[in-house]
Amino acid sequence: MLYSDKVIKDTDMNVWKYTYIKFYQFRRETLAGDYTAMLFIVELDFCVYSGIVFLIDGLTGYNLIPCYGLLYVLILLGGGFILWMIRNHSLRKNGAFERIKKEVEEEPRKFLWGTLSLLFVLFTLAFVALSMYLWSQKMIPVLVSL
Repeated sequence: MLYSDKVIKDTDMNVWKYTYIKFYQFRRETLAGDYTAMLFIVELDFCVYSGIVFLIDGLTGYNLIPCYGLLYVLILLGGGFILWMIRNHSLRKNGAFERIKKEVEEEPRKFLWGTLSLLFVLFTLAFVALSMYLWSQKMIPVLVSL
């Protein structure tokens, strides 16, 4: 109510939307460009999710992956499926793709959002690589032994 349209427009942009559209524009020569762009965003979310699962397993005593392999696979696949459903619903419902595309094209600070988008992708990949490395070397301190 007290906010102007400019303030609301500035807060509407986020790194997921910008990365989604820029990856779509990069992959637009394929027939399923919007779908592959959505899958790219889901893969980034899945990387963060799997990194968190590795860290939680390490913090709880490294029991989940070696002892309960099937449960671990179900946790990863179930979490990935839920992330896919959430992103699919939020990025593709009621013409959201066209609205997000228009919003990104009208964004005046493309350099800022491009830099944030690139940093988001790089830090996501670094986070999952670091968590997998720390887990494999058993360097995560055990806080709770289950």
